[in-house]
Amino acid sequence: MRWLLMVVASLLAGATAVGAAAAQDKAIIVLDGSGSMWGQIEGKPKLQIARDTLAEVLSGVPDTLELGLLAYGHREKGQCGDIELIVPPAAGTGPAISQAANDMRFLGKTPLSAAVQQAADALRYTENKATVILITDGIETCEADPCALGRSLEQSGIDFTAHVVGFGLSREEGRSVACLAENTGGQFILAEDAEALSAALGDAVAAVTEAPDVAEAPAMPVELPAATVAATGPVAIGSAFAASWTGPGAKDDYVVLVAPDAPEPVPELSYDYVVPDKDALLRAPGTPGTYVLRYMWKGPDAHYALAEATIEVVEAAASIAGPAKVSVGEGFDVTWTGPGETGDYVDIVPEGYAETSGELAYAYVRDGATLALRAPGNPGRYQMRYLLEAPGGREVLATVPLQVDPATATLAFPPTAEVGSEIAVYWTGPAGQGDYIDLVPAGYSELSGEMTYDYVARSGGDEVASMTAPSMPGSYEIRYVLQAPDGRQLLASQGLEVTEASVSLDAPGEAVAGSTLKVGWTGPAGRRNYIDIVPADVTDVGGELDYFYTGTPGGGEGDLRVPEAPGSYALRFILDAPGGARVLASVPLTVQ
Repeated sequence: MRWLLMVVASLLAGATAVGAAAAQDKAIIVLDGSGSMWGQIEGKPKLQIARDTLAEVLSGVPDTLELGLLAYGHREKGQCGDIELIVPPAAGTGPAISQAANDMRFLGKTPLSAAVQQAADALRYTENKATVILITDGIETCEADPCALGRSLEQSGIDFTAHVVGFGLSREEGRSVACLAENTGGQFILAEDAEALSAALGDAVAAVTEAPDVAEAPAMPVELPAATVAATGPVAIGSAFAASWTGPGAKDDYVVLVAPDAPEPVPELSYDYVVPDKDALLRAPGTPGTYVLRYMWKGPDAHYALAEATIEVVEAAASIAGPAKVSVGEGFDVTWTGPGETGDYVDIVPEGYAETSGELAYAYVRDGATLALRAPGNPGRYQMRYLLEAPGGREVLATVPLQVDPATATLAFPPTAEVGSEIAVYWTGPAGQGDYIDLVPAGYSELSGEMTYDYVARSGGDEVASMTAPSMPGSYEIRYVLQAPDGRQLLASQGLEVTEASVSLDAPGEAVAGSTLKVGWTGPAGRRNYIDIVPADVTDVGGELDYFYTGTPGGGEGDLRVPEAPGSYALRFILDAPGGARVLASVPLTVQ
């Protein structure tokens, strides 16, 4: 928790640097309430980290700062409009914000751009100084552009600043939201390692706290370090090529290929993060022309282009254009040029593979100008090839390298669940056709024989899988399984404790033969659970004389037909869930 505490404290310190002297200064914290906040960092759910952090930080916020809380994804699943200003900005709102965070549910999507816009509007950013602090564990999922929003707010606002705290994000995901902060003069802080970030932010807190009034401090120019970038051309359309570089070589520096004179923001055609003593690997676009390479340096407040070079991209007799790097199991598109004969195809094989059969994946060019391929399940160096099906045999007309990197997946769900209850599992991962989320006993290592599963493709854009908890209490695991062309791989696993459910049956102890008996119940709301009536000596599931499905969540009532024969019977609540059906509750019934 310490790293997030220090981040929020430092940002609030910045917001209050002039706030102590100007009570009209206002800020709004935008808190991610999406279901992925059930994911864990260092064994603790991110939502609890956020709650604990806010409680501690807000206890020290000066009364002169008018602070509010806006949340998204906290009321409904799958709704991009689920955004609410829970606590309007006002002085002394620390306890109210802390309580509101504790009361929040974490359910839905990540409309962070619309949420920041609403926060800015609530602060009347076109008339007043305004600060927004976004705390998010995910990227935009509602078809909006955070970068464009940042530029718009900066241009329209009087003195608008957005700070972004991202945790549990990859570097690529961080790139998609960092621009929101950078385009408004704010800070973007990516939490990858708690200890390293705590040390870095400790210095940041001291620097911000001791800074002079930002309204009076002159802007200091950024001193740009030296760098170079170069590549040998020309290169064929769609081919991978190496770009040499010199420069700072910092972790977030990268080499990018862009079109000349492209409008802002400049579309990135291909990029690669720099690694010391290694060339950057990029992919040429599918259209011939002159393009620009840039070395991008992560400066103190934004990325800066330190060096540029041009490279010529030319036509080829046959070509394959697609990504230079993909993750294991990832589906991706490639385009091609070539003879286009009926039997021609594009395939994926290991690097240096010379045979014209035994490919790991392939697609026939007759399927269209754009082909869908899927990366192998093992990281390494591969190649994509255009194969001509000629009368004298197959011939490789074009070959381009393909780097397959390890894939990551995350899972987020409440750590405990009652037997038979429904569990919403929020996930991130390659999302390839055939990938699935499954549920198995704790320690189970096989990639088959699961108790239940849900294909991620069914989740659509919501990235939520549906699981039913097993029928028996105990320790289980929910897993993300990758289905790659060369086999399945386990990408993520997280524990789940299944507890016994509280069940009750409400019915008279006696009934008249052949009558209708109304039975009330409370218990888990599984889709297949039911109430039945059986002879008193029946102990196993089955043999029911009449039954009704429970259906409604949590509790309800239904009708059973009382047997015609007098005697002793039992009313039972039957849980039907992965692992088998079992009796959860039973009450006697005497039929007269």
